[in-house]
Amino acid sequence: MGVRIGIDTGGTFTDLVVMDEASGQVDIVKLPSTPDEPSRAILAALRQAGIDPADATYLVLGTTVAVNALLQRRGARVLYITTEGFEDVPFLQRVSRRFHYDLDWERPLPLVARRDCLGVRERVDYKGETVTALTAEGIEDLIAAIRERLADVDSEPANLAFALNFLFSYVRPDHEASVREALTEAFPGVPISASHEVAPIWREYERASTTIADAAVKPLVSRFLGSLDAGLRERGFARSWSVMKSNGGQMLAETAGERPVQTVLSGLSGGIIAGQAFGAEAGASNVITFDMGGTSTDVGVVADDRIKYTTAWEIEFGLPVAAPFIEMTTMGAGGGSIAWVNKGGLLQVGPQSAGAVPGPACYSQGGEEATVTDANVVLGRLNPDNFLGGDLPLDADLAFRAIERTARDVGLPPVDTAYAVVEIAVENIAEAMRLLTVQRGLDPRVFSLVAFGGAGPLHAAAIARVIGTQATLIPPHPGLCSAFGTLLADIRVDKTWTHLVRSDAPDLADLDVRLNGLVREAVEDLGREGFEGAPAIHRSANMRYLGQNYEEEIPIPDGPLTQDAWQQLLDGFEQHYEAEYGYRIANEVIEVVQLSVSAVGAASKPQLSPLPERPPAAPRAQRRVYFDPREPVACPVFERSDLSPADVIQGPAVIEELDSTTLVHPGQTLTVGSRGLASLVWA
Repeated sequence: MGVRIGIDTGGTFTDLVVMDEASGQVDIVKLPSTPDEPSRAILAALRQAGIDPADATYLVLGTTVAVNALLQRRGARVLYITTEGFEDVPFLQRVSRRFHYDLDWERPLPLVARRDCLGVRERVDYKGETVTALTAEGIEDLIAAIRERLADVDSEPANLAFALNFLFSYVRPDHEASVREALTEAFPGVPISASHEVAPIWREYERASTTIADAAVKPLVSRFLGSLDAGLRERGFARSWSVMKSNGGQMLAETAGERPVQTVLSGLSGGIIAGQAFGAEAGASNVITFDMGGTSTDVGVVADDRIKYTTAWEIEFGLPVAAPFIEMTTMGAGGGSIAWVNKGGLLQVGPQSAGAVPGPACYSQGGEEATVTDANVVLGRLNPDNFLGGDLPLDADLAFRAIERTARDVGLPPVDTAYAVVEIAVENIAEAMRLLTVQRGLDPRVFSLVAFGGAGPLHAAAIARVIGTQATLIPPHPGLCSAFGTLLADIRVDKTWTHLVRSDAPDLADLDVRLNGLVREAVEDLGREGFEGAPAIHRSANMRYLGQNYEEEIPIPDGPLTQDAWQQLLDGFEQHYEAEYGYRIANEVIEVVQLSVSAVGAASKPQLSPLPERPPAAPRAQRRVYFDPREPVACPVFERSDLSPADVIQGPAVIEELDSTTLVHPGQTLTVGSRGLASLVWA
């Protein structure tokens, strides 16, 4: 046995979890990220951990490199190549508006310039039959047009990518394949994303947006993974290693560079997987996961011990990425979120963030604007001398001055302003949790809140009180929970086939053949990604009533797609539809639009080591903390590593550890489980 290494590199911090496979003992490292070269912080964390990579039997990476590049529009220059006459699709987008009555609202620009959208003379119809043949002359004209576009701009291959998206390529991909072959020969070294591989789905715009996003981040992700792999090899690591996917699975690093769009929410999915595991340890099958870091907050829901998935994620409103994702909500509400005053004089928090550099004012790195972290320092909730175990001391005076400047703008005393900053952040996060629960018919009062991330446990109690959840669970090493989740992830492959089938004229034999083909492809890909054994297979169909524009995903019964199984599928759709919308349309034709298959290879789940028996912990210090702006309260300060199942701590109290701080409010009780999972409940 050796060690397992889980890594989560985010916009603010890079987290490393090292678990001994024999004992379950965990060592952790948390360092500021190096956004210019993310692999540098990872390799530095390995050095600080004192781990010889040659001893590692398992290494998994979760990363926000792709999503940060998309959100900040730092991707490569993309040349979008499509069927002639459809070059404007990325700009036409959809007719929907984010704000119906805001005349100043403008739809977001795509990740490609209009002059870089090129058409090719070719076309097939929805059945895959040729309408306009692709010719050698057409390909030559395309290559000439590309050379013309690149003549006046110094675009090195490292900063350039092609995105191919032809009409109905998911039915007949040979035109895209031929053009890709010609471009590879004419422009060696330039990465190419083809829609029939990236997003073999119908709806032209969604396929275009997804393929462009894949191309935009492909050079960046490939360089990052290549740099990290080279660094690991230099240090003696000789095994294959994996990258988390947005669907909560993992894939080999060499595959991730070819399909970077599947890693967009890589760094976030590990947190929900870990949240599900810690909820199960506490006996909670319904949990809301709350991951608050330095830059953003991510909220997910696990209902009846099941994680929900979606293919509807957007870079920003109107820019979809059609790939399998764990369903979650992300918002700009982290420790580095900036407090500011709008034109009406109202205090707001985020989504702007100070990030890792310059960071909050208290980081002493040049940041001057007040942030949530600065507010917590002013309120006494964070210990300036013990942030990151003392490796990153905070300047309380700089925090106070930043809050004081904001206080003058809103006309409040500094402490009142700091308290307001935290409460606004809490309410913003609580609203996101309501969107995922109350507005979907879920009662948050039957859920527990699993709080993690560097800032999650600091704000969890206040959020739990607002939305009314049961217990609040704080995992061991909460600031590194997403990194720990990478060690729990299964290997997962998703396959889809887009094809329109009516319930009154199904070709069940053809559907069964296609479905079995998807299963076979998924299992083969699973093997290529390192899984050995019998995977779990999940099959589903996207269905709708005739004339509708959007579908519902319905599980397909196990076994051959017989007439009985087909009827079960139709009945399942109507039952789901009635439960979701309150009615069904009797005797209406039902359409199947897409078949989907997920193959899941279960990974062995590591267990944390039990806590040793010890006497109840004694506080190591005492600190004055504001729980409201009127008067500070003297709070005992405990070290998390001192706690054991013998401890029952009545609030108010502060629990400090290397990667996070837990705030126990007055009226709360904290207890600790056998493996270190802390539970907070209101009296």
